[in-house]
Amino acid sequence: MEQPDEAVAAWIRTFAVESLASEEVDRVVRLLDEQIAAQVAVIARDPDLRAALDASTRAQLRSFVTHLVNPGELRPPDEAFLLAREFAARGVELASLLEVYRSGQQAALAYVTSVAKDAALAPAQVTGALVTVWGQAIEWFAHSVEQLIGAYGEERERWLRSALTRRTQLVASILDGDRVDIDEAGRDLGHSLRRHQTALVLWEADARADGDAVPRLEAEAARLAARCAAPRPLVLQAGPAEVWAWLATDRPPDAGGWSAEVTPGVRVAVGVTAPGVAGFRDSHREAVAARALADVLPDPLVAYADVEVVSLLSRDRSAMETFVRRELGDLAADDAATARLRATALAYLEVGMEGAAARLAIHRNTVRYRLHQAEGLLGHPITERRRELELALLCADTHVAWITKPRRQ
Repeated sequence: MEQPDEAVAAWIRTFAVESLASEEVDRVVRLLDEQIAAQVAVIARDPDLRAALDASTRAQLRSFVTHLVNPGELRPPDEAFLLAREFAARGVELASLLEVYRSGQQAALAYVTSVAKDAALAPAQVTGALVTVWGQAIEWFAHSVEQLIGAYGEERERWLRSALTRRTQLVASILDGDRVDIDEAGRDLGHSLRRHQTALVLWEADARADGDAVPRLEAEAARLAARCAAPRPLVLQAGPAEVWAWLATDRPPDAGGWSAEVTPGVRVAVGVTAPGVAGFRDSHREAVAARALADVLPDPLVAYADVEVVSLLSRDRSAMETFVRRELGDLAADDAATARLRATALAYLEVGMEGAAARLAIHRNTVRYRLHQAEGLLGHPITERRRELELALLCADTHVAWITKPRRQ
């Protein structure tokens, strides 16, 4: 940078000395911070951030003015790094920190301009003084912002890791049945535990190699929450391609909220909605149980309420397979025609002849014909051992592929 003439250099030295006087420092810091607070709302409403800004501005002013007459390493003072870390720890976006420095730079250059114009300098010397000070100020701000962005990023990453760890540990405590303060836990999780809880397990059927499964699943959880008129859900990563989520609502979500299509490639298991901390725990346990059944079901979304009986009976797989084989006999065959007979028999047992015809959209005579075929495979009337037969048919719908598949010896 071209050296200023002696008059300009003398003015810069005088400017530096006068700017560092305590009363002038107080006035300039107040001037700069008021303009910054007017542009950055989070500072205007947070006294602690405003105090951190005051300390940063004061230290930055002293450091820059000193650098102006005695150039050295371009490094922000510690107070500036503390302000950047405060922004990160509060979850304030980086854009707001950048706005602090944009507004501060404008205010600082306006202050220098007003002082220079009031100086006893020729017009050309005023221009020279402003070019010199502005040039160094712009360079100072540029280097400060570059270093402070790095500090912000490091603190934000550390804070997120710490916050995620706290949330994960708190959720684990709740799921383990530990007693927690409902309101305090809700604040820490950012999720109301006093409302109705609906737990979800989301996973990708075929995990991709791009490593972006979790963001996609989080987005799907948010989409399902919006569909049910719920706030953004609490989401925790449960694996490289699986997340757990909870919705908090004032009442159980409309069942129609689950009826729309799930994003292709995503699978979802849903627990039963229940209130409070117990609901948070129970609904999650149910969603996990539904997840265990989902791999043998065709639908991308499995609600525990629809498979509860099968889930309970299938805890002992060997016993369930024996039960189904014993009750169904040849009606347990794994083919489309026999599956239709099972569906007809189950519909008949659940809702009767008329209901079965309506549910399956077939004529009553077709229902009768299929029931006759089913009875031939069973070897006894449909109404015999009715309770056991209905349970076996429920299990077979989900597990017939397991039951008919030869076991490994």
